[in-house]
Amino acid sequence: MSIVKHESRKTENRSRKRVGECRKGLLLLPFIGGLFLLWYVLHATVDVVYSDYIRIINSYLPYTLDPTSFFVPDILTRIPINYPLRWINVTFFGYSVLFDRVLCILGCVLLMCSVAQYLIRERSGVWIILPVMLVGFSLDKWEMLLNGTGCVHFLSYGLFFYHYLVLERVFTGTQKPGDVRRLYLLPWLSLLVAGPYIAQYTATLLVAYGYLVFLRNRNVDVRRLPWYGLCALVPLVLYYMSNAAATFEHTGAQDIGLLETLQQYRGFSLHFLLNGFASTLLSGSVLEDMLAAGTLTYPMVYLLGALVILLYAGAVLLYFRTGQYRRTIFPMLLLVSGAGSHVLVFLSRYIFLTETYAWQSRYGLQYLPGTLGLLLIYGAAFTRFRQQHKVTPVMLSLVVLLSFTAGTCYTDKREIDAMPFRQMYFASIADAARDYENLSDDELNLIFEYHHGPNRVRHAMDILKENQWNVFRK
Repeated sequence: MSIVKHESRKTENRSRKRVGECRKGLLLLPFIGGLFLLWYVLHATVDVVYSDYIRIINSYLPYTLDPTSFFVPDILTRIPINYPLRWINVTFFGYSVLFDRVLCILGCVLLMCSVAQYLIRERSGVWIILPVMLVGFSLDKWEMLLNGTGCVHFLSYGLFFYHYLVLERVFTGTQKPGDVRRLYLLPWLSLLVAGPYIAQYTATLLVAYGYLVFLRNRNVDVRRLPWYGLCALVPLVLYYMSNAAATFEHTGAQDIGLLETLQQYRGFSLHFLLNGFASTLLSGSVLEDMLAAGTLTYPMVYLLGALVILLYAGAVLLYFRTGQYRRTIFPMLLLVSGAGSHVLVFLSRYIFLTETYAWQSRYGLQYLPGTLGLLLIYGAAFTRFRQQHKVTPVMLSLVVLLSFTAGTCYTDKREIDAMPFRQMYFASIADAARDYENLSDDELNLIFEYHHGPNRVRHAMDILKENQWNVFRK
């Protein structure tokens, strides 16, 4: 009898080991997702500067490490890590936009590695893993991926997600050596990479630390929470002190205050937020296509946004109703971060009085944490309700997971279909760049998507040509 039990135990241990190895294989998924994004970028672009690159070239090239551009009051607004990255790009890659695009992909891989580690910790099933990974590597972020100038923002989200994972380990009593020190240090590192995104990061941390004060989790030393909060708050204050010395180029902005907007343009404010939430289910490009085809109307988009907001509210209720709040904090950190980003996008873009700005692809990265948090909470609820044989909650959770999966697949299909046309567009910019000396002022402004003076475009191209960088490489 003892021999049978021993063999049974050995078989069970081998089974657990195989399951553990399979779960660790989840760490490969972010790299597979990164390869997918790299394939998309290579087939949707040509290596040519445009848009914000014109400003960057005029400001920082050819002398990428010029002290006069670094030791300035608004250095934190300029994001310090940009300087060494720009030097590497110029020195070794002849100022390649592809270099920046690859950094965008790297940042996306890093943030999804933290999510993958969380999925391993939670022993998540395929019904959670699949939608989370699809959404994480969705092409709804195509604009930032292709532009490349926002590469540090992807890297900053890699840092944010890692911080949330470290806090999760401390919260669950499974911290690694040095995790407590990391909670002190990581917000200071964010000053190097986060830029304006430090606001939603800090807000998320402060909300989390305040929540932990009242929750009294036995794994978290309450005496440390004020110091954690201070280490999060001081970098934010330093950033905004630096930001006060910065000047920004805005085209189309209105001279209007926030209070006036909320009072006189209530419809615009509400529609802006609803559009942003709707774009987390179907990307802004898809929404624009459907509106143009008559498949959707604006009231339907607003209704879709309201539905997503209800799903956010439902996720908060499920988080507490299913007892997730007692054993995990990571998904709620993501949910709070995403919800805060919707508000911050409004606060930074209301001055344009254009409600469709909310669904621009450039904000897909900012909205991503909220969508991932929502999926993690509904996925965990699906597992719990299925074990309890509660049919209605199981079906509701499954519908949510399938809806975001379907929306992401549709968005990706749309972007893959558009891929060759985007490459043709970049090829036309490259041809124009090589012939820039023969183009008119209006052509320069239009082709290079830079509306702050054609002479700036010419000057940027002169720098590239003189140094044989970018499209002028031999």
